[in-house]
Amino acid sequence: MPVEDPGPTDARTRPRHLAKVAVVGAAIAVVAGVVTFAAVRGAAEPRTVDVTAAAPAQVHIDPAHPFVGTPAATWADGEAGVTAPAAAAIGAFTKQQITDAYAKVRQAVVTSRLDRAVLEKHDVEPYLTLLARDSQKSMRPVFANDPHQAHAYATRLATGYTLLPAAPKVSGRMWAEQGTHAGEILVHTNYVFAYAFKTDHPEQLTDVMDIVAVDRWDVDYSVLTGKYTPSSLGIWPVKSQGFTYSMGCAALSEGYLAPAFSEHHGNPQTDTPPADRTTYFDPGSTLPASSTCRS
Repeated sequence: MPVEDPGPTDARTRPRHLAKVAVVGAAIAVVAGVVTFAAVRGAAEPRTVDVTAAAPAQVHIDPAHPFVGTPAATWADGEAGVTAPAAAAIGAFTKQQITDAYAKVRQAVVTSRLDRAVLEKHDVEPYLTLLARDSQKSMRPVFANDPHQAHAYATRLATGYTLLPAAPKVSGRMWAEQGTHAGEILVHTNYVFAYAFKTDHPEQLTDVMDIVAVDRWDVDYSVLTGKYTPSSLGIWPVKSQGFTYSMGCAALSEGYLAPAFSEHHGNPQTDTPPADRTTYFDPGSTLPASSTCRS
Protein backbone atom coordinates (compact mmCIF):
# COMPACT_ATOMS: atom_id res chain seq x y z
CA MET A 1 0.00 0.00 0.00
CA PRO A 2 1.25 3.54 -0.61
CA VAL A 3 2.72 4.95 2.56
CA GLU A 4 3.63 8.54 3.14
CA ASP A 5 6.93 8.94 4.89
CA PRO A 6 6.76 9.38 7.88
CA GLY A 7 2.98 9.67 8.19
CA PRO A 8 0.41 6.83 8.23
CA THR A 9 -1.46 5.57 5.20
CA ASP A 10 -4.98 6.74 4.47
CA ALA A 11 -7.42 4.63 2.51
CA ARG A 12 -9.87 4.92 -0.33
CA THR A 13 -12.18 2.27 -1.76
CA ARG A 14 -14.64 2.46 -4.64
CA PRO A 15 -17.16 -0.40 -4.40
CA ARG A 16 -19.02 -1.05 -7.65
CA HIS A 17 -21.86 -3.32 -8.78
CA LEU A 18 -20.62 -6.49 -10.48
CA ALA A 19 -22.63 -7.17 -13.64
CA LYS A 20 -22.57 -10.03 -16.13
CA VAL A 21 -20.46 -9.47 -19.27
CA ALA A 22 -19.14 -7.20 -21.53
CA VAL A 23 -19.21 -3.14 -20.36
CA VAL A 24 -16.39 -3.34 -17.81
CA GLY A 25 -15.93 -1.16 -14.81
CA ALA A 26 -13.40 -1.66 -12.09
CA ALA A 27 -11.83 0.33 -9.33
CA ILE A 28 -8.75 -0.28 -7.26
CA ALA A 29 -8.11 1.65 -4.08
CA VAL A 30 -4.86 3.48 -4.55
CA VAL A 31 -3.81 4.21 -1.05
CA ALA A 32 -5.05 1.16 0.82
CA GLY A 33 -4.02 -1.30 -1.84
CA VAL A 34 -7.46 -2.91 -1.56
CA VAL A 35 -8.89 -4.11 -4.85
CA THR A 36 -12.57 -3.60 -5.56
CA PHE A 37 -14.29 -4.05 -8.88
CA ALA A 38 -17.36 -3.17 -10.87
CA ALA A 39 -19.02 -4.45 -14.02
CA VAL A 40 -18.30 -5.89 -17.43
CA ARG A 41 -20.65 -5.56 -20.41
CA GLY A 42 -20.40 -6.02 -24.14
CA ALA A 43 -22.27 -5.52 -27.38
CA ALA A 44 -22.26 -8.53 -29.64
CA GLU A 45 -22.59 -7.84 -33.35
CA PRO A 46 -25.93 -9.33 -34.46
CA ARG A 47 -26.35 -10.76 -37.94
CA THR A 48 -29.57 -10.56 -39.92
CA VAL A 49 -30.15 -13.70 -42.01
CA ASP A 50 -33.21 -14.55 -44.09
CA VAL A 51 -33.41 -18.28 -43.44
CA THR A 52 -35.54 -18.80 -46.52
CA ALA A 53 -33.09 -17.07 -48.86
CA ALA A 54 -29.65 -17.96 -50.17
CA ALA A 55 -26.63 -17.81 -47.90
CA PRO A 56 -25.32 -14.26 -47.28
CA ALA A 57 -22.74 -12.98 -49.70
CA GLN A 58 -19.10 -13.25 -48.79
CA VAL A 59 -17.04 -10.15 -48.16
CA HIS A 60 -13.47 -9.68 -49.33
CA ILE A 61 -11.15 -8.40 -46.61
CA ASP A 62 -7.59 -7.43 -47.44
CA PRO A 63 -5.44 -8.83 -44.58
CA ALA A 64 -2.98 -5.97 -45.10
CA HIS A 65 -5.79 -3.40 -44.66
CA PRO A 66 -8.36 -5.18 -42.52
CA PHE A 67 -10.02 -2.06 -41.10
CA VAL A 68 -11.32 -0.77 -44.43
CA GLY A 69 -15.07 -0.44 -44.10
CA THR A 70 -14.95 0.43 -40.39
CA PRO A 71 -14.75 3.85 -38.68
CA ALA A 72 -11.24 2.87 -37.51
CA ALA A 73 -9.81 2.77 -41.04
CA THR A 74 -8.31 6.26 -40.80
CA TRP A 75 -7.11 6.05 -37.21
CA ALA A 76 -3.48 5.97 -36.19
CA ASP A 77 -1.68 2.64 -36.11
CA GLY A 78 -0.81 1.17 -32.73
CA GLU A 79 1.03 3.29 -30.23
CA ALA A 80 1.01 6.28 -32.58
CA GLY A 81 -2.63 6.65 -31.54
CA VAL A 82 -1.76 6.93 -27.84
CA THR A 83 -0.78 10.56 -27.53
CA ALA A 84 -0.45 12.94 -24.61
CA PRO A 85 -1.33 16.63 -24.74
CA ALA A 86 1.26 19.35 -24.33
CA ALA A 87 2.14 19.40 -20.65
CA ALA A 88 1.62 22.43 -18.44
CA ALA A 89 2.01 23.07 -14.74
CA ILE A 90 -1.03 21.98 -12.72
CA GLY A 91 -1.43 23.28 -9.19
CA ALA A 92 1.73 22.51 -7.23
CA PHE A 93 3.08 20.25 -9.99
CA THR A 94 5.61 21.55 -12.48
CA LYS A 95 5.39 21.13 -16.24
CA GLN A 96 8.17 18.53 -16.03
CA GLN A 97 6.28 16.50 -13.41
CA ILE A 98 3.19 16.47 -15.64
CA THR A 99 5.33 15.49 -18.64
CA ASP A 100 6.79 12.60 -16.66
CA ALA A 101 3.33 11.49 -15.50
CA TYR A 102 2.04 11.47 -19.06
CA ALA A 103 5.03 9.45 -20.26
CA LYS A 104 4.55 6.79 -17.57
CA VAL A 105 0.83 6.46 -18.15
CA ARG A 106 1.20 6.44 -21.93
CA GLN A 107 3.60 3.51 -21.69
CA ALA A 108 1.14 1.68 -19.44
CA VAL A 109 -1.65 2.16 -21.97
CA VAL A 110 0.53 1.04 -24.88
CA THR A 111 1.79 -2.04 -23.04
CA SER A 112 -1.55 -3.14 -21.58
CA ARG A 113 -3.51 -2.87 -24.83
CA LEU A 114 -1.02 -3.17 -27.70
CA ASP A 115 1.97 -5.26 -26.62
CA ARG A 116 1.78 -8.58 -28.49
CA ALA A 117 3.36 -10.42 -25.56
CA VAL A 118 0.46 -9.29 -23.36
CA LEU A 119 -2.17 -9.80 -26.04
CA GLU A 120 -1.17 -13.17 -27.47
CA LYS A 121 1.10 -14.74 -24.86
CA HIS A 122 -0.76 -13.51 -21.76
CA ASP A 123 2.51 -12.21 -20.32
CA VAL A 124 1.36 -9.31 -18.14
CA GLU A 125 4.71 -8.73 -16.47
CA PRO A 126 5.70 -6.03 -19.00
CA TYR A 127 2.63 -4.11 -17.82
CA LEU A 128 2.86 -4.87 -14.11
CA THR A 129 6.49 -3.81 -13.88
CA LEU A 130 5.48 -0.33 -15.04
CA LEU A 131 3.39 0.15 -11.90
CA ALA A 132 4.52 1.25 -8.48
CA ARG A 133 5.91 -1.75 -6.61
CA ASP A 134 3.10 -1.66 -4.05
CA SER A 135 0.54 -1.45 -6.84
CA GLN A 136 2.04 -4.57 -8.38
CA LYS A 137 1.27 -6.43 -5.15
CA SER A 138 -2.41 -5.55 -5.56
CA MET A 139 -2.64 -6.20 -9.28
CA ARG A 140 -0.65 -9.40 -9.71
CA PRO A 141 -3.22 -11.59 -7.87
CA VAL A 142 -5.98 -10.11 -10.03
CA PHE A 143 -4.28 -11.29 -13.22
CA ALA A 144 -3.44 -14.65 -11.66
CA ASN A 145 -6.87 -15.42 -10.20
CA ASP A 146 -9.56 -13.31 -11.89
CA PRO A 147 -9.02 -12.78 -15.63
CA HIS A 148 -12.60 -11.56 -16.01
CA GLN A 149 -11.79 -8.49 -13.91
CA ALA A 150 -8.21 -8.22 -15.15
CA HIS A 151 -9.59 -7.46 -18.62
CA ALA A 152 -10.41 -3.99 -17.29
CA TYR A 153 -6.67 -3.26 -17.12
CA ALA A 154 -5.05 -5.30 -19.89
CA THR A 155 -6.37 -7.01 -23.01
CA ARG A 156 -5.53 -10.68 -23.62
CA LEU A 157 -6.74 -12.74 -26.54
CA ALA A 158 -8.61 -15.98 -26.09
CA THR A 159 -6.47 -19.06 -26.57
CA GLY A 160 -6.33 -20.15 -30.19
CA TYR A 161 -6.76 -16.67 -31.69
CA THR A 162 -4.11 -14.32 -33.02
CA LEU A 163 -4.12 -10.92 -34.65
CA LEU A 164 -3.26 -10.15 -38.22
CA PRO A 165 0.13 -8.45 -38.70
CA ALA A 166 -1.66 -5.11 -39.19
CA ALA A 167 -1.30 -2.97 -36.09
CA PRO A 168 -4.45 -2.35 -34.05
CA LYS A 169 -6.07 1.03 -34.65
CA VAL A 170 -6.32 3.52 -31.79
CA SER A 171 -8.26 6.73 -31.11
CA GLY A 172 -8.64 8.72 -27.90
CA ARG A 173 -6.94 11.07 -25.46
CA MET A 174 -5.51 11.56 -22.00
CA TRP A 175 -5.51 14.50 -19.63
CA ALA A 176 -4.31 15.28 -16.12
CA GLU A 177 -5.49 17.02 -12.99
CA GLN A 178 -4.33 17.41 -9.43
CA GLY A 179 -5.37 14.46 -7.29
CA THR A 180 -7.09 14.53 -3.92
CA HIS A 181 -4.02 13.33 -2.02
CA ALA A 182 -0.84 15.28 -1.41
CA GLY A 183 1.67 14.50 -4.15
CA GLU A 184 -0.92 12.84 -6.42
CA ILE A 185 -1.38 13.55 -10.12
CA LEU A 186 -4.48 11.94 -11.62
CA VAL A 187 -4.19 11.05 -15.31
CA HIS A 188 -7.40 10.13 -17.12
CA THR A 189 -7.20 7.98 -20.27
CA ASN A 190 -9.99 7.44 -22.79
CA TYR A 191 -9.16 5.23 -25.78
CA VAL A 192 -10.81 2.91 -28.28
CA PHE A 193 -8.76 0.03 -29.69
CA ALA A 194 -9.75 -1.92 -32.81
CA TYR A 195 -8.15 -5.35 -33.29
CA ALA A 196 -8.15 -7.37 -36.53
CA PHE A 197 -8.05 -11.14 -36.06
CA LYS A 198 -6.56 -13.76 -38.33
CA THR A 199 -8.93 -16.38 -39.72
CA ASP A 200 -8.21 -19.65 -41.50
CA HIS A 201 -11.57 -19.47 -43.27
CA PRO A 202 -11.94 -16.07 -44.99
CA GLU A 203 -14.56 -17.59 -47.30
CA GLN A 204 -16.92 -17.78 -44.31
CA LEU A 205 -16.78 -14.06 -43.53
CA THR A 206 -19.84 -11.97 -44.36
CA ASP A 207 -18.91 -8.67 -42.70
CA VAL A 208 -15.65 -6.93 -41.81
CA MET A 209 -16.80 -6.90 -38.18
CA ASP A 210 -16.54 -10.69 -38.20
CA ILE A 211 -12.79 -10.21 -37.67
CA VAL A 212 -12.63 -6.76 -36.03
CA ALA A 213 -13.24 -6.50 -32.29
CA VAL A 214 -13.39 -3.17 -30.48
CA ASP A 215 -12.34 -2.36 -26.90
CA ARG A 216 -13.18 1.01 -25.29
CA TRP A 217 -11.36 1.78 -22.04
CA ASP A 218 -11.55 4.76 -19.70
CA VAL A 219 -8.81 4.13 -17.14
CA ASP A 220 -7.63 6.53 -14.44
CA TYR A 221 -4.08 6.34 -13.16
CA SER A 222 -2.88 7.90 -9.91
CA VAL A 223 0.74 9.02 -10.14
CA LEU A 224 2.25 9.36 -6.68
CA THR A 225 5.18 11.68 -6.10
CA GLY A 226 6.88 13.36 -3.17
CA LYS A 227 6.95 12.05 0.38
CA TYR A 228 5.61 8.54 -0.20
CA THR A 229 7.91 5.61 0.42
CA PRO A 230 9.89 4.50 -2.65
CA SER A 231 7.75 1.39 -3.11
CA SER A 232 4.63 3.54 -3.38
CA LEU A 233 6.00 6.08 -5.85
CA GLY A 234 4.87 5.72 -9.44
CA ILE A 235 1.60 4.86 -11.17
CA TRP A 236 -1.44 3.09 -9.78
CA PRO A 237 -4.47 2.10 -11.88
CA VAL A 238 -7.38 3.27 -9.73
CA LYS A 239 -10.49 3.06 -11.89
CA SER A 240 -11.44 1.43 -15.19
CA GLN A 241 -14.67 1.28 -17.13
CA GLY A 242 -15.41 0.43 -20.71
CA PHE A 243 -17.01 -1.98 -23.13
CA THR A 244 -16.21 -4.46 -25.86
CA TYR A 245 -18.00 -4.56 -29.20
CA SER A 246 -18.28 -7.25 -31.89
CA MET A 247 -16.57 -10.01 -29.96
CA GLY A 248 -17.17 -13.56 -28.79
CA CYS A 249 -19.35 -13.43 -25.68
CA ALA A 250 -18.16 -16.73 -24.24
CA ALA A 251 -14.52 -15.67 -24.34
CA LEU A 252 -15.31 -12.25 -22.89
CA SER A 253 -17.21 -13.79 -19.98
CA GLU A 254 -13.90 -15.42 -19.06
CA GLY A 255 -11.95 -12.17 -19.45
CA TYR A 256 -10.45 -12.72 -22.91
CA LEU A 257 -10.99 -11.18 -26.33
CA ALA A 258 -12.09 -13.26 -29.32
CA PRO A 259 -13.55 -12.16 -32.67
CA ALA A 260 -17.23 -12.32 -33.56
CA PHE A 261 -16.59 -15.21 -35.94
CA SER A 262 -15.71 -17.36 -32.93
CA GLU A 263 -19.41 -17.91 -32.28
CA HIS A 264 -22.88 -17.11 -33.56
CA HIS A 265 -24.88 -14.38 -31.86
CA GLY A 266 -28.54 -13.68 -31.62
CA ASN A 267 -31.69 -14.88 -33.32
CA PRO A 268 -31.31 -14.80 -37.10
CA GLN A 269 -35.04 -14.21 -37.59
CA THR A 270 -35.36 -11.20 -35.30
CA ASP A 271 -32.01 -9.51 -34.70
CA THR A 272 -30.96 -6.59 -36.85
CA PRO A 273 -27.53 -5.00 -37.16
CA PRO A 274 -26.96 -1.64 -35.49
CA ALA A 275 -28.18 1.30 -37.58
CA ASP A 276 -24.96 3.15 -36.86
CA ARG A 277 -21.80 1.40 -35.69
CA THR A 278 -19.86 4.64 -35.32
CA THR A 279 -21.01 5.17 -31.74
CA TYR A 280 -19.08 2.06 -30.69
CA PHE A 281 -15.93 3.50 -32.22
CA ASP A 282 -16.37 6.95 -30.64
CA PRO A 283 -14.30 7.40 -27.46
CA GLY A 284 -16.59 10.28 -26.47
CA SER A 285 -19.83 8.29 -26.68
CA THR A 286 -21.86 7.36 -23.62
CA LEU A 287 -20.96 3.95 -22.26
CA PRO A 288 -23.73 1.39 -22.84
CA ALA A 289 -25.87 0.63 -19.82
CA SER A 290 -26.34 -3.06 -20.56
CA SER A 291 -24.91 -6.04 -22.38
CA THR A 292 -26.26 -7.77 -25.48
CA CYS A 293 -24.48 -10.98 -24.54
CA ARG A 294 -26.86 -13.62 -23.32
CA SER A 295 -26.62 -15.67 -20.16
